[in-house]
Parts: sequence; C-alpha cells; structure tokens
Amino acid sequence: MAECRLEPIQDPFADFRGTPGAVTLKATGSVGTVLFLKAEYTGGPVAGVPGSQIAFTIVKGESVLDVEYTFSDPRGAGTLSEVCDTGTRLKTISNAHPLARYHISTEAAR
Repeated sequence: MAECRLEPIQDPFADFRGTPGAVTLKATGSVGTVLFLKAEYTGGPVAGVPGSQIAFTIVKGESVLDVEYTFSDPRGAGTLSEVCDTGTRLKTISNAHPLARYHISTEAAR
C-alpha cells in the first residue's frame, strides 16, 4: 500500500496538508453510491472520471483540487478518503454539496 500524503487540517487557507508525490483518493458511499463525475487539479483534468477513485500528483506549495460528485440517491452521502497505508478519512461528502474545492498546502504549519 502507498504512503499517506494528505492530512485534514484546521486552517483558514487549506483543507489538507500534503506531501508532494502521487496520491489516490476514493469516494465511498454510506447512503447509496457516490462517484467522482469530474475532477481538476491545478486547473488540469484528472483522469479516471467518472469513477470511484482519482489519482494525481501533489505539487509543492499551494494547490487546488476541484471535484464534482454524483450520487445514486437524492439523499446520498459518503466519505472522501485517501487510498494509503492508514486509509486516511479526509471529508464527509453529500449530495447537498456535490461540488467541492479543496485547498492543499505542502507548507501548512504542523
């Protein structure tokens, strides 16, 4: 399994502290199924959509991941996690907010 590269943080400017390198994220449904419908990282498309997993390479500094989720249930909900050694749970996701912008910082304070 891969080394974990993302950590959710309480920071007004970033959602996650990241380590540069390859990362895979997965969307798992808890109410119905959930898929990534669209995804862009630093303004470029992320391969693998639509699908339950996306992969990209975290760059040094500040970056943005924009995603659009699609849910099979109108009340759909689930979890965004990293596919890694500890399976880091990153965010709760729901059909109430199918569009998300995540800010990643490799320089956020520990």
